[in-house]
Amino acid sequence: MLGWEFPPFMSGGLGVHCEKLSHALAEQGLEIDFYLPKNGCRIPSNGVNIVPVYYSQQHERMDERNADPYYRLKNEMSLVSRPKELLTKPSGSLKKIDRYNIRVAREIRQRNARKRYDLIHVHGRFNVAGALLAKHFTGVPVVWTVHSTAFDEAAEFEPDPLQLATEKLGARHSDRVIAVSRLTRSKIIGGLNAPPRKVSVVYNGINSADFSATRRKHKNKKVLFHGRLTGQKGPKYFLLAAKKVMEKTDGVEFVMSGKGNLGDNLKAFAKSLRIKSNVSFPGFVSKRALPSLYASSDVFVLPSVSEPFGITVLEAMAAGTPVVISKTCGVGEVIRNCLKADYWDADAIAENVCRVLDNERLAQKMSEKGRREIGRLSWDRVSSDTIKVYGKVA
Repeated sequence: MLGWEFPPFMSGGLGVHCEKLSHALAEQGLEIDFYLPKNGCRIPSNGVNIVPVYYSQQHERMDERNADPYYRLKNEMSLVSRPKELLTKPSGSLKKIDRYNIRVAREIRQRNARKRYDLIHVHGRFNVAGALLAKHFTGVPVVWTVHSTAFDEAAEFEPDPLQLATEKLGARHSDRVIAVSRLTRSKIIGGLNAPPRKVSVVYNGINSADFSATRRKHKNKKVLFHGRLTGQKGPKYFLLAAKKVMEKTDGVEFVMSGKGNLGDNLKAFAKSLRIKSNVSFPGFVSKRALPSLYASSDVFVLPSVSEPFGITVLEAMAAGTPVVISKTCGVGEVIRNCLKADYWDADAIAENVCRVLDNERLAQKMSEKGRREIGRLSWDRVSSDTIKVYGKVA
């Protein structure tokens, strides 16, 4: 496996997926070498062999307190139209990601010579060229899991052409592509030109026990947004809805946890809306503290503009927290016990939040049914579905 993050060296749901899937596959007897940028975090193996490969001095210095897997990454990639192009480019034109992908591919070739791999499974876009170059070296087939496309991350703007070209490379040359939702599958086929027969859907999962925490009541009601503070996640719509809620209901606190490039802008936006005193920005929340954060919240809101899946929604439900999501969240394909609204409709989002806050019976019903519903979305199910995809190419 190749990926750019693995807990605690992580940014979000992609890292969670890589960790949980790898461990579940290892428990089913698969041997896994997981290649990722060398960093200063202590990563427990739990049956997975972590293979660190040098990327940059900045990454080597990152630990649990300041881990940022994607630090400057978009500025350090270049266009590769063919995997072999990495080998034919003049060395002076190679960027950091090019050099890293060559190192990874060569390391895979060396290890494959000692003990042959059956499959190369790559997560995300930044390792795609390395996986395909390793395929060129070894003849080992490649499966690519798409956790988010350039269309998703662009949100309401045009996608970055460089990232889009990289994804089209992966769609063209991978032997099989996994999408985390039907929504994502449609973008891979329609936007990245992948043949429909090559794209399978494998939804994300949840280990409910990881988020079982005692629910606590507070004097004030609490509404939570947790995730990357980027345009894709729709945080500005959370704040617009917060203002609407405050106009209808007294004594409500709003929490925007997570980090991202919009952090300072969102604080300024909250101030301009005159709701700053009711909104807190705790920043990064550790894995240990996250269950309590969910459990202490009355409603979880994810108003993403374009959300391939949304693991945080499952986490909140596992903690017994009612959820309000946008209609553009892939997780909505597998859960029923939620309230939905268009991401841009602050009035509808606020109305749904107020329905939960003002109706204790509805909140309790959503909490109980939500916990039961996600019981079937285990990582064992994800690993079994993934193995079925492996069987089509390996």
